[in-house]
Amino acid sequence: HNCPYPSATTMTMIPSSDKAAGRVLLPLNINPTRYDIILTPDLTAFTFAGVTTIELTTAHDVSTSKIILHAKELCFASASYTIKGQPDDDEVHEAEEISINMKSTTVSFGFSSPIPPDSTLVLTIHYSGFLNNQMAGFYRSSYTDIHGTKKIMASTQFESLDARRCFPCVDEPARKAVFGVTLIVPKELDAFSNMPELSHKTLEGGTKKELTFLDTPVMSTYLLAFVIGEFDYVQAQTSHGVLVRVYTPPGKSETGVFALHCATKSLDDYDDFFGIPYPLPKLDMVAIPEFAAGAMENWGLVTYREVDLLIDPTKAS
Repeated sequence: HNCPYPSATTMTMIPSSDKAAGRVLLPLNINPTRYDIILTPDLTAFTFAGVTTIELTTAHDVSTSKIILHAKELCFASASYTIKGQPDDDEVHEAEEISINMKSTTVSFGFSSPIPPDSTLVLTIHYSGFLNNQMAGFYRSSYTDIHGTKKIMASTQFESLDARRCFPCVDEPARKAVFGVTLIVPKELDAFSNMPELSHKTLEGGTKKELTFLDTPVMSTYLLAFVIGEFDYVQAQTSHGVLVRVYTPPGKSETGVFALHCATKSLDDYDDFFGIPYPLPKLDMVAIPEFAAGAMENWGLVTYREVDLLIDPTKAS
């Protein structure tokens, strides 16, 4: 009997007190309420540069000089915090030590003085990461454009534990926060996230643009998403006023029409049936060339394997 997995009988006998065993849960007395994430992907070097600013509230019982977050395959350059709403709130506390625990996929920022209790900290972290080809975290896919040229796009898959591959965070679904996303991308590419664009500006030099998106609702880290590449789309509005788009590979927008019809009808039916309106201003559905699951329910930006979203009306029966 060399099965490496526990049998069904042993699995049912695990007492509830042990449910957290094997999980790396972070202390509850330092709690993130907001993340602002700026990412600059390099689609030729397969890397990205990141700046993540996290608002953290500290409880009265904090007695440590360290802040611990989840992180995986990230390289850290610096971290510092200021204390919000205090007379000296412009005083910057620099991390003296940054240590990574690869087994627990955490990063620890050590400071020279204790973390202040009952405070709101603004922690800014500069780091870099990899656009991997593992279909997890912030990753790359290859696709063929309308001229038959092979190109690279980037997208995300954070469920279950891979938001930490993209930005340092408390990567636990119960630890919800607001997310503000900014993407700096080549000007000829499309980029989108869970929420609609807030601003769009061309950067100096004219080769890149900076897209900032509206704040998300309070939500879990694993539902955050963004996609960068070349797309066509078809769109429609539900009768309740939600803008729905289906993004397809370039030159294939007609393959998204059936999914668009299903989505707009379903969203209205769900609204009516449950009596609860869809809470976001838009719903994007995107076909990703290299995708591990069938689909991923990122809030406002649902990603799919191409065969599970697109259908050619001339070939379908």
